[in-house]
Amino acid sequence: MNRAIRRVAVLFALCFVALAANLAYLQVIRADWIVGHERNTRNIERELASKRGSIISADGRILAQSVKTGRYYARRYPLGATTGQVTGFYSIKYGRTGLEASYQNQLTAKHTYATARDALNDLMGTRPPGNDLVLTLDVPLQRAAIRALGDRRGAIVALDPTTGAVRALVSYPRYNPSQIEKRFRTLSRDKSSPLLNRATQGLYPPGSTFKIVTAATALANGTTALDKVYEGPSVLRVYGGKVTNFEDEEFGTMPFSRAFAVSCNTIFAQVGLELGDEKLVGGAQDFGFNRWVPFDVPTYASRIERPEDKLDLAWTAVGQSRTLATPLQMALVVAAVANGGTINEPYLVDEIRDYRGTVVRKASPRAWQRPINAATATKMKELMVEVVEDGTGRRAQIDGVTVAGKTGTAEPSDKKRTHAWFVGFAPAEQPRVVVAVIVEHGGVGGRDAGPLARDVMEAALR
Repeated sequence: MNRAIRRVAVLFALCFVALAANLAYLQVIRADWIVGHERNTRNIERELASKRGSIISADGRILAQSVKTGRYYARRYPLGATTGQVTGFYSIKYGRTGLEASYQNQLTAKHTYATARDALNDLMGTRPPGNDLVLTLDVPLQRAAIRALGDRRGAIVALDPTTGAVRALVSYPRYNPSQIEKRFRTLSRDKSSPLLNRATQGLYPPGSTFKIVTAATALANGTTALDKVYEGPSVLRVYGGKVTNFEDEEFGTMPFSRAFAVSCNTIFAQVGLELGDEKLVGGAQDFGFNRWVPFDVPTYASRIERPEDKLDLAWTAVGQSRTLATPLQMALVVAAVANGGTINEPYLVDEIRDYRGTVVRKASPRAWQRPINAATATKMKELMVEVVEDGTGRRAQIDGVTVAGKTGTAEPSDKKRTHAWFVGFAPAEQPRVVVAVIVEHGGVGGRDAGPLARDVMEAALR
């Protein structure tokens, strides 16, 4: 009898040990998983009952705020689609995007407390109000970019090259985050992809805007020079294939500087062949290609692949082949020229303030890449000024302001109408704004994207 009782006692003791171990496992090791589980309605209820921080523009406009309705708070977006793809949306049903996702912990003040009382209240189940985000985004400039782009599919990025602060970020088609609960299914199935932020996630062949990378790399390592003379035929035979100029234009003999201004493909193909695939790809990577761009909202990495042969190398130097870039990436390429060779990390969030108004984090410029030195940047600036003054970018001219730029007319893989690009900065002497414009299947860069960039730069300089 005693032996049987001991066996039962040992069995019960083992069960209690197993129960305690499982409880410790669930409450300690798996705690975060349980708290974040989609079926944990207690966590959702707690989040809805807490005031989420606001998102505020550089000029003091409320872009996102929480308004109490009964026991819970509802998210509101006063400017709607104007800044929707920057703020993103917040939804218990459909999740979070944009800044609402990237700064979830800050907006909900998770594990951040202004006072000891806040920490105590959080332990008791009452979370303190969330932190506010103050952005670098300028609403008047954002609206100017929206007007410039109109109903054309594409994107516009405007940033300060000396700091990396993004002042406008526009993508079309766009959506109103205030209507996400009613329209999410329609938006997610829309073939025009309005939920996609084309400015940071749209990947396009850069066309002749990539010639900035080719030229800067070739000038930096001495492969070419501004006064080096080339022959620019309408067709260049390479490795059993050919490289052609836009509309088969014949350029004749000219220095490299002029070839950049008129965007001669056949001359840039020759420069690419002189550079070789290793230097060309390496130069592009120094500008940020094949690298993740650190930014406050999701980005896709721009891509350049090692050319398969000499013909592929020639077209890669021109900005075609398999090279793909986001508008943000091309804005950063231009920022290197405007900022003396240094690319600063782009950023949208300038300050984070707690509910008492105290600044808990302040952004400051941080160098990201340095693809070229100051001397090469100066040469590139001269080339880009000539593009606007007496080249393919004349339609980007601004009275009384020296503008530097580069046009691009890129052929998409689907063989539809060409994409129109323009990238540039102003004033050329002391750059204050960099602008990158892409119009999907929009036509010719200088004609169809240049005027849009001009309008945005004019608005930024007012």
